[in-house]
Amino acid sequence: MEDLYHFTITGGISAATYILVFVVGIVSAVLACYLPVLAMFAGYVQRGAAGDKRKAFLIAINFISGMVVTSLLAGLIFALLGQQFLPFVEKYRLLTWVPPLFDIAAGLQLLGVISFAMPAFQKPLSRPELPPSNASAFKLGIPYGLVISPCAIPIFFALISYIALQGSPLHGALLLTTYSLGKGVILVAVAVFSISILRKFAKWGGPVKKIAGYFSIIIGIVLLIVGFMK
Repeated sequence: MEDLYHFTITGGISAATYILVFVVGIVSAVLACYLPVLAMFAGYVQRGAAGDKRKAFLIAINFISGMVVTSLLAGLIFALLGQQFLPFVEKYRLLTWVPPLFDIAAGLQLLGVISFAMPAFQKPLSRPELPPSNASAFKLGIPYGLVISPCAIPIFFALISYIALQGSPLHGALLLTTYSLGKGVILVAVAVFSISILRKFAKWGGPVKKIAGYFSIIIGIVLLIVGFMK
């Protein structure tokens, strides 16, 4: 256990990185373009919970567990793929400038300066033939582990590029899982409090999006400067 802790802390990724990724996951789930997914998720949970907050919580937890399974595997795969290109990464210092550029792109996307599009993956939650239950929620959570809202595409690619360029399977699995758990906090809140919290997200989604956009650009610029000063 001590060796695992030492590897995690000294392997190039600090505990602060995990906290930042967790916060980014939360922000990704409260952006305006993710609200339709949250609304459908709330409807799905309420069909199974029938107003029972305990049942709603359990359905949400099982859904998030499915997302975590996908995130663990995806993070592992991205990191293993990145390992194959580590000599190339080190030669051209890709870790110094690729993730920060994605951070800047994420900020510009959030501010509406640029726009990325991705096919929506929303149909499964709205299918009436899938009865809401703990088991079905877990199954639905598995594909939703990689669902990305349009305004969060650069954020997601910044994360997976960082994971791939680091080339650590352990960090890759844990970082992408941390991102999903951040989104999971919002999913649990929506499952339990439903419509009232969605209205609050709709009200504050705009300001949060702008703040996150500026913050992402600043982080990207700082990382570029620090990276090239080394």
